[in-house]
Parts: sequence; C-alpha cells; structure tokens
Amino acid sequence: MISGKRLLIVHSSAELYGSDRSLLDFVSLQKDGFSITVLLPEEGPLSLRLRMVGARVVVGEVCKVQRHMFGPLGLLRTVMAMCRAVLYIRRLAGDQPFDLVYTNTIAVFAGAIYALVSRRPHVWHIREILADSPALTYAFRRVVSALSSVIICNSEQTRRWIELPKSRDRCRVVWNGVAVAEPLGRRESERKQRGWEDGTVVFALVGRLNAWKGQSLALQAFERVHAALFGKVALWLVGSPFLGQEHFEQRLRKQLAISSACTAARLDAFRQDVDAVWEAADVVLVPSIEPEPFGRVAIEAMAFGRPVIAAAHGGLLDIVIDGSSGLLVLPRDVDALAAAMQRLAIDSELRIRLGVQALTRQQEVFSVEAYVQGVTRALQDALDSKRLV
Repeated sequence: MISGKRLLIVHSSAELYGSDRSLLDFVSLQKDGFSITVLLPEEGPLSLRLRMVGARVVVGEVCKVQRHMFGPLGLLRTVMAMCRAVLYIRRLAGDQPFDLVYTNTIAVFAGAIYALVSRRPHVWHIREILADSPALTYAFRRVVSALSSVIICNSEQTRRWIELPKSRDRCRVVWNGVAVAEPLGRRESERKQRGWEDGTVVFALVGRLNAWKGQSLALQAFERVHAALFGKVALWLVGSPFLGQEHFEQRLRKQLAISSACTAARLDAFRQDVDAVWEAADVVLVPSIEPEPFGRVAIEAMAFGRPVIAAAHGGLLDIVIDGSSGLLVLPRDVDALAAAMQRLAIDSELRIRLGVQALTRQQEVFSVEAYVQGVTRALQDALDSKRLV
C-alpha cells in the first residue's frame, strides 16, 4: 500500500513545458494517498500550479547536469552540489527519511544521490535521448542502472537508448498522456488578432527555441509552400529559449526578417495557455532535427483534433501513425516536410479525416488517466521491490 507514504519528487525546472506539465498531471490526479514533496531549482509557473493542487513545493539544490560539470573544476563543484543537495533533503525529511524518491528527468542527480545514501528506493523517469553522444550514453546507462530501483521511459525509443541487459527487467514504458481537450472558444479571436483571413491554413510549431526542435527547418519548408499557394497559409512559431541561450531566438528572428514568407510567418514567446494555439491552428508541426524522446506537443494537438506532421524518428514513431493520425516525414528533409505541408494545405478533407483519427488515437492510447496509472504502478513496484539504491 502507498497510502500515506512520503514521496519526494525531484524535477529540473519550474516552467510549463512538456515534462513540467506531465509532472503537474501526475501530482494533480494521483489518487493513492502519497504525501508529496516536490523539490525544484527555482520558483516559477510550475511551483505555483503544484501548490494549487496541494503539493508541498520547496526550492533548493537539485544538482542539475550542465556542460561545465565535465571539467576538473566542474566535477569538484558537482560533488559539492551533491553534498549540499543531500544535506538539504535530509533537513526536509526531518527525523524520518522519505519512503520513496522519484526523479522526473535524467537532468538532475539530487534525488538519486539522496536515495543512495539513505538506502531508499528510487524511480528514475527518463525523458531524454542523447544518442549523438556515445560517451554520455555510456555514462548515463550505467549511472541510471546503478541508481534506480525502477526505470520509467517515456517511449520505446527512450527505452532502447537507456537500457542495459542488466536493467531490462526494471525498465518500463509509460507514455505521457493529456486530458480531454475543453474547447476555449477562442479560435476566431486568436486568428483575427494575428490578421489571418478566413480560409488561411495555419501551421503551428510549439517548442523550445534550441538547436534541434526544427523551427528553422519549418520556416524553410513553409517558404516553399507559401510561394506555391500564393499566400493562403500561415506559420506560427511559439516558444522561448532557455536562459543563456537567447542566441537561438536572435538567429531565428533574423531568418524570419529576411524570409520570402516574412509577412505570413511569426514568432511568439511561449505561453502558458498553449491550448489556445492548438485551437487556432489547422495543422501542427513537430519537425525535430534530433529524435524526440516522446513529443508531448503532438498528443496535445491531437487532443484538439489537429493532424500532426512529424519527423519519423524518436518517440514520435510511438505517437503518429502515418496516414492515419498524421503524416511522418524523413527527418531533416526540407523537401519532404514542404510536400507534406502542401498536401494538407490543399486537401481539407484529408486534414479533417486525419484530425478526427488523431483525436481518437489520443483518447484511446494517450489519456492522462493511463499515464498517471502507469507512473503509480512503477512507484508501487519500487516500494515492493527488494532492490534499494
């Protein structure tokens, strides 16, 4: 039984992007009586929302993995951060250690180290794929295997990346889920506010501004579609960079300014009411340059009955069925992406059919209830397991 068990959740940010929203869903809907404490590195929209649903939220050292950690001085600082994190968590726990630790991303180590020194079961939720770095892949596979009672992976692709033969029996895939979409009634106002006329087919891409989400690729493809269809389309990019990575936004804005489709493409900062974007859009793009570990934006859009054009790699292969709930295209291929966009821009019947089938698939496979049940089962398995970190 897990009723009354003290659960420590360690997470890497306080924003409201994909993994943040999935954490909020779990805390909001778990019905099994955990006493939850969430450790975050800073205050933000997520901490506010977590407190609103009754979680205890604290801000402290989470030992977040960053590039500067991999030099000699960085390693020393990392060890010091781990010590601070363990001491802080022990003070949080008081006289009785937490019963279970749940780390919601591979990017933080505080929970794993606390579980190790306190001899507590630890569940590590892997939401990343770092396949382009053999060294990091080698290291993370062994660290996660050694410091996890149970390993949750957010897609089959993530599982293949992180598991070792000796950790295979502890790995399980739990797909993210989203709630049934509630119409906002803002489609017309959002479109009118941006000057999109009736009949304009709006392509939306929501995601971090970084090197691999594919915003630049989407703009290149859109330029071709815009030229071919004489302006009956619009591109809506929504997202913001991490602090310290503002150069990604600057580079994208420069590309927009000189684009042949600059009058029909726009970039807006990330917004918490992202459902309004899905409602206003006609087609959603997920053209990630590198494999998405999952691709939560795809299922969010599907919940609004929007067809998705996605790069055919990573976790998106778990989500989008080509020709049924959306279209899959060759990754990093501008021509393939442009052809798929033009196909859906021209064929409204296909757009509608794919959207209806996308909604059905989301409700049947990617419900928030199934997600919460899957995470809860993994936590229960960790408590029942004889394997401590």
